[in-house]
Amino acid sequence: MTRLLPRFAFAAALVAAAVAYPASPAGAAVAPPGADTPFTTYEAENALTNGTRVGPSYAFTTLAAEASGRRAVTLRAGQWVEFGLTVRADAINVRYSVPDGSPDAKLRVSTGVDLSLTARYSHVYGNFPYTNNPADGGEHHYFDDAHALLGRAVSAGSRVRLTATAAITIDLADFELAGPPVARPAGFLSAADFGADPSGAADSGAALQAAIDAGKAQGKGVWLPAGNYLVPRHLTVSGVTVRGAGTWHTVLRGAGVGVYGAGTEAVHLAGFAIAGDTVVRDDSTSDSGLGGVMGGGSTVDNVWIEHTKVGMWFDGPSDGLTVSHARIQDTMADGVNLHNGVAHTVIRDTYVRNTGDDGLAMWSDANADHDNQFVHDTVIAPLLANGFAIYGGHDNAVTDSVAADTVTQGGGIHVGNRFGAVPLAGTTTIARNVLLRAGNLVPNPPEEIAALWFYAADAPMTGAIDVHDVSIVDSPFAAVQFFGQRIDNVRLDRVAIIRAGTFALQLQSPGKASLSWVVAAGLGAAGRYDCGSGFVLDRGPGNLGWSTSRCGFPPAGALRLSTDSVDFGNQALHNAKSTTLTIINPGPSPINIRALRAPAGYTATTPCTTIPVGGTCTVTVTFTPDHAGVYADRLMLDTTSPAGPYVVALRGVGFDPDGNLALGQQITSSSQALSWLGPANLVDGDPGTYFESANNAFPQTVTLDLGDIRTVDRIVVKLPSNWGTRTERIAVASGTTPLPNAGSTPLVPAADYTLNPDTGNAVQITFPSTTLRTLTLTFTANDGWPAAQLSELEVYAH
Repeated sequence: MTRLLPRFAFAAALVAAAVAYPASPAGAAVAPPGADTPFTTYEAENALTNGTRVGPSYAFTTLAAEASGRRAVTLRAGQWVEFGLTVRADAINVRYSVPDGSPDAKLRVSTGVDLSLTARYSHVYGNFPYTNNPADGGEHHYFDDAHALLGRAVSAGSRVRLTATAAITIDLADFELAGPPVARPAGFLSAADFGADPSGAADSGAALQAAIDAGKAQGKGVWLPAGNYLVPRHLTVSGVTVRGAGTWHTVLRGAGVGVYGAGTEAVHLAGFAIAGDTVVRDDSTSDSGLGGVMGGGSTVDNVWIEHTKVGMWFDGPSDGLTVSHARIQDTMADGVNLHNGVAHTVIRDTYVRNTGDDGLAMWSDANADHDNQFVHDTVIAPLLANGFAIYGGHDNAVTDSVAADTVTQGGGIHVGNRFGAVPLAGTTTIARNVLLRAGNLVPNPPEEIAALWFYAADAPMTGAIDVHDVSIVDSPFAAVQFFGQRIDNVRLDRVAIIRAGTFALQLQSPGKASLSWVVAAGLGAAGRYDCGSGFVLDRGPGNLGWSTSRCGFPPAGALRLSTDSVDFGNQALHNAKSTTLTIINPGPSPINIRALRAPAGYTATTPCTTIPVGGTCTVTVTFTPDHAGVYADRLMLDTTSPAGPYVVALRGVGFDPDGNLALGQQITSSSQALSWLGPANLVDGDPGTYFESANNAFPQTVTLDLGDIRTVDRIVVKLPSNWGTRTERIAVASGTTPLPNAGSTPLVPAADYTLNPDTGNAVQITFPSTTLRTLTLTFTANDGWPAAQLSELEVYAH
């Protein structure tokens, strides 16, 4: 069993010597930070090899920046890397990269087995949430994993050689003793008796669901014998125990595979793997290895998830789930997300690597997550965002954990009021964690992200934050950061900072924190970054090594753009409108512009190919709509900056006076159920997105501002075409003054309108031709759901 990668041991020991941590009771065993895993990890760059060691690098979109430890080994056909085992093993998992577009390859293992390697699950491009199209530029997400049983047990002290048959980069290898399949527990129903096919030749989804349903009905557990089951669907579980023969022996695989909780009854899942087939992130789909709502007292133990969009996405309200000894790797989004009112949930001894978003996150979207714990977990190389993130909520904790090698847009641990979360309250605890090589340079404010950072984006942060016994080692930029609106009530106690690339503290918000025994050594710039932030440091005893201060970042390769967004407003069809952006290169090196990639409806040009140190460059962006609609997308500036591609948000409306006048116009609502269900969805021209108000809270309103005085005589309201029939009671009023002071003159009295998929889920509401600027819809009933719901609100003059 291991908790830390081999190189972590030295860092942890170094930090422990720098700060006096609380002594444990005499004779008590203290588990080191990180997950207790069944495997031992060996880094390729520390092994014997005749290949080429690459790295270290922290530059986004480079392969080495995504490697564990920021270093790896590249092999040509016939070259090898050889690992000396310190423990007995009979199974191997290799993190590798092969060039995109290359044929599938083999990696020969000296025990006599081959690992099959593919680029299918790696290499993404373009703007978030990314594509599989190399023409979109910005290539990243280089690594994937392959694993197999070795065919025999290999004793400690033996050497295992991996030989390439094509160009391959090896990051690391996990070796473990998987052992034989676990036997069927007494009294369990077997999925084989319901027709599940362990060979994977036939679809076993229906058979497995039948077994699960029978297990619940009979009050018996369900056994998944060893096998590779094809399950291209979600399995629904409630009030049942499902166990497999072990993660190396029982595998559920297929596009869309997942096990989803559906109720308040406890579920117990253990001993199997889930292998999806997700190759690109699609946030309109529910694609998680485990998901839904798990009833109180539910447990998940010894489950391995890979190649899904999200490893585990649990929705609230829910209470009392425990996840332990899980392994999650190679996802396109989060490893674990506790979302929207999850409470008293513990994620323990869980190992997460190579995720496409936060490794482990709590997101208090609309309802507060509270009293949850991430404890003794390890997150390695999240390719976007943070190792651990707490977005709002109250009384949550990240303790005894390790985060390492964050790549872009995030640090090791992050706490923030962001993404529409319920503001932070109670006490958030960050304790006994180790952060290694965490933080990054980003192509947007705040420009540099620290290993441990706090961001008051949506609202000031006033809830207590207690940080103690934390070690921050080799962060490429700052160690601790405060950013955004005011942040108060923070305590840092016994924090060790070793070799931060810039500052111990990066102060970019007003606020106040108390600091005791915060010790720093090996800072690259100064003790503190502070350009008149107004942040107050209440200094207690024991602080050392961060007394100096400066304003400004040392040049690190970040560009400065004159704006990060452009709104062209309404634009007549087939008419062009242009604007100019300015780019500045502060240094320390010249930056090349590789490409400008403009979305549909826009063009971008520049005379520059290289921006010298201290030089500027102009980019001309032109909007020429060819059809009515909202043109909202991003311009990518693909450059050699180590921050990665820069993006500028572009928005314009192709305006047709004889078409839908509501497209892209300003709209507000009295409430919204979730952050992504806001009123802007009503005017985006996309019938698949929708608005939903707070539930069980009628009346609700939406108010649309057409941007000018218009004469209109009808509106059309719609729902997504695949929704079932429902009747909503709606009244319509008009006004002639702009938001936020829109008037309200009754136009159409409240009436019931039935939206039926057989008639396109659309209803037209007509009225005498009226001169107005705003329209307010008031909802007082919905027999399909206790909230106001619409996908589109269209307004017409003819």
